Amino acid sequence: MTEYFYNLGLSFSTAAKTHGACIALRYPDKQYSYADLLGWVESLATRLLANNLQRGDVIAIGGSKSPLSYALMLAALRLGVVYVNLDVASPLSRNLRIVKLSGAKHIFYDDPEYFPAMEELAQSSHCKILSLDFEALPEVASADRELQHNLMQKVDGATIAYVMFTSGSTGEPKGVAVTHQNVLHFISWGIARFQIGNQDNFANISPMYFDNSVFDFYVGLFSGASLTPVSRKLLTSPYDLVAHVGNMQCTIWFSVPSMLIYLMAMKAMTPKALPRLRRIIFGGEGYPKSELKKLFDLFHTQAILVNVYGPTECTCICSAYDISSHDFTDLEGLPPLGQLNQNFDYRILDDQDEDAKVGELCLIGPNVAAGYFNDLQRTTSSFFTLAIPRFFMKQMYRTGDIVRESDGILYFNGRKDNQIKHMGYRIELEEIEHALAKLPGVNQSAVIYQRTNAAYGKLVGFIASATEIDEKDLKEKLGDLLPDYMIPSVIIVRTDLPKNANGKVDRQKLGTLI
Repeated sequence: MTEYFYNLGLSFSTAAKTHGACIALRYPDKQYSYADLLGWVESLATRLLANNLQRGDVIAIGGSKSPLSYALMLAALRLGVVYVNLDVASPLSRNLRIVKLSGAKHIFYDDPEYFPAMEELAQSSHCKILSLDFEALPEVASADRELQHNLMQKVDGATIAYVMFTSGSTGEPKGVAVTHQNVLHFISWGIARFQIGNQDNFANISPMYFDNSVFDFYVGLFSGASLTPVSRKLLTSPYDLVAHVGNMQCTIWFSVPSMLIYLMAMKAMTPKALPRLRRIIFGGEGYPKSELKKLFDLFHTQAILVNVYGPTECTCICSAYDISSHDFTDLEGLPPLGQLNQNFDYRILDDQDEDAKVGELCLIGPNVAAGYFNDLQRTTSSFFTLAIPRFFMKQMYRTGDIVRESDGILYFNGRKDNQIKHMGYRIELEEIEHALAKLPGVNQSAVIYQRTNAAYGKLVGFIASATEIDEKDLKEKLGDLLPDYMIPSVIIVRTDLPKNANGKVDRQKLGTLI
């Protein structure tokens, strides 16, 4: 009989006790068991309580994938405390907006290298800063365990588990609030869909502030499988990255397509280097079939290649499609999105909000997130409670993705708005435009996404200025406002920007100016 869990704390506690002797975290120099991890979770939960944190409070984590940063996320879940993972390399101004919007009052960091940036963030946001250090872990008495157990029982499925921030069209990041119930459904589907067991080892390639990491962390550590953390430094060294994943004997790979395309171009991604891989999963952006075939030809006899799709607002992944040789009879376009998993229903709506075979995909069901955290206005513009009988009182999220349906299979056709996927990150072009407009001498700004070939794209910025501005200087100043992946490859300076008949910037004409 399958055990029922109504919150993630209970789910992990059971997994940790069931698989206590199994390896949970694998590092090159050391391995840690589920029993080790559970012990740290109890210690950190004690520390959270000592700092007067309780259900519904928010903490921010600037982590480097250390054992204690994983344990802290699990400790927060145990108590119903909400966690937000920060990109420690992001500009202070962006992290400050995230901390303020989330309402976090405590910032944790796990590496002394991050202390200056995290201290500045804590001072600017009037937060308490705390380090994650094995030597600072408190002892856990039986009374502490009993208190935690009692508090854990009070965390219901609608409690927010984590907030994942994405790019926002108004220039402000949006924090997607994902509930315990959302994630529990996701874990159950992920384990069944990919046949995950305690013999599996996930390559945790994605940064923890990036939505793709949700799959590794939750499906991996809630199933008895192990997690192999991949550091930020390794991501910049293709051969070392592949060697690390291979040496650690990882069986599950999940990354954005652009990383796989890059590794293939560098001839680093080979079956010999990755002998244990049995699933190569990719998502977060389109994978052109002309490029995908190269990966398929190399790995299809060893591993199943899976294209997954899902917005952050719908708990990481909502569909999965196994790639086969039949997908390459035509090399144009992208592989199918496939069928949605069992936790979703959907509508495809045309411009008149009528059901259609081609239109905007609107996702419905228990894996739709609660909304945008502390942002009712943006929540009500994208999330809807339905009143029609078929979906009565169900939550619906308008994805902005244009899809078509054929024989029950969904295919991606494009975006409805100005949102793009670049290097696996979902970016609102308006956020970059708002940042450009803040720079001295900039009168007007616009950004377009130019696909240079079937596999690669680049951000191109345009500004109108009455004075001479140096492109290099613009990029340096932009680095104080945006993370690296949002900085345009090229910034073109003009006295004015082309307009259409409505007086708006003509984005089609901008493309001809490059």
